[in-house]
Amino acid sequence: MGNMPLRIKFPPHCQERINERSLQIEHIRKAINEPDLQKSTFKGRVLVRKKIDEERVIEVIYFKDGFRDTNDIVIITAVYLKS
Repeated sequence: MGNMPLRIKFPPHCQERINERSLQIEHIRKAINEPDLQKSTFKGRVLVRKKIDEERVIEVIYFKDGFRDTNDIVIITAVYLKS
């Protein structure tokens, strides 16, 4: 994504889900930066998955905020799945 550092944004509704689901921000970052699976979904959204440990995989859905800065990523949702 060029030379600019990646900035990850967590809108208020996403922050609430992160707290409710006891998600670790570092796991979300790892899924985005080093995904085991990445695929495009609808309306420019991207789904990524990353194995965290023997019991958990994190799934994150995000989009690139291209209107203001191409290196901004906005998290839509994240959840742990059982592996």
